[in-house]
Amino acid sequence: MQAGGPGDADIYIYDEIGFWGVTAKQFVSELNALGDITHINLHINSPGGDVFEGIAIFNALKNQGATITVYVDGVAASMASVIAMAGDTVIMPENAFMMIHKPWGFSGGDAEDMRSYADLLDKVESVLLPAYAQKTGKTTDEIAAMLADETWMSGAECLAHGFADQVTPAVEAMACIQSKRTEEFKKMPESIRNMITPPRNSAPRDTTVTIPAPAVTEPSPVPAVSDEATIRARVMAEQKARMSGINDLFAMFGGRYQTLQAQCVADPDCSLEMARERQLNEWARSPRRPTKIHRPIFMPETAILWGTGSARRCWPVPDLKMSRRITPITG
Repeated sequence: MQAGGPGDADIYIYDEIGFWGVTAKQFVSELNALGDITHINLHINSPGGDVFEGIAIFNALKNQGATITVYVDGVAASMASVIAMAGDTVIMPENAFMMIHKPWGFSGGDAEDMRSYADLLDKVESVLLPAYAQKTGKTTDEIAAMLADETWMSGAECLAHGFADQVTPAVEAMACIQSKRTEEFKKMPESIRNMITPPRNSAPRDTTVTIPAPAVTEPSPVPAVSDEATIRARVMAEQKARMSGINDLFAMFGGRYQTLQAQCVADPDCSLEMARERQLNEWARSPRRPTKIHRPIFMPETAILWGTGSARRCWPVPDLKMSRRITPITG
């Protein structure tokens, strides 16, 4: 988020929405720090995320008072598409996508608990429908039908349906999103699936690009000591970021896993993703009292649920205990 010209600001949402990406607290704090602005250029490339975090971001933008131009640079899926509706003008390249679908979540408990949770998801949907309807001019019933079908739209289709106001020529290269959500959407176009890469600690894709070597004079070799110093500084910075991330992860659980936390921090080969997995395994072995949990999300949160089929796993929500039985609800 940065100030542009006088009264202008450029804002980028290039991550998931919620705890593991762009939080409402962070967004609103940085928005307020921009001061008195009259125009916002909001760039979006996001698979969506937590519904309540997204609603807070949407409301902050609407209440800010500035004219908002939204640029969907790659994909605005799920809750990110709701945030895009805050724009007075929405601009999309021909090869960008927007996706809308029904709120998604999971619940544990008896049949009455499950029915109550289904009612809650319906209420969440009723809160989101007006944002789409106001922008597109469609009725809430028309929007509800599109949500039920997990609708993916190109730039041209968004223009035709009123979700976008202007379509620009296709962009040759768009920034990739790091997310585990490639398996979470049933109808995701393959071109979008290729834009969403595994998280940093997963095996990277081959992104080698061949560039003709420029005809320039060979630079003088840098002394080995400088190379060693640079490498040492980079390794130290990476380790510092790794340890900070692990400490932040375990801090959510109030010191319940201090021994495991110390082991993960001390192991230089233990990535944040590995620490997450170890903490999950430790949590699964711990005795727990059955209780109820309700956590509505507009699209599945990596922090709560990931994987598909028999590999689908749940992550505990801070300060809440999971029920003995968790039943995913997908839209």
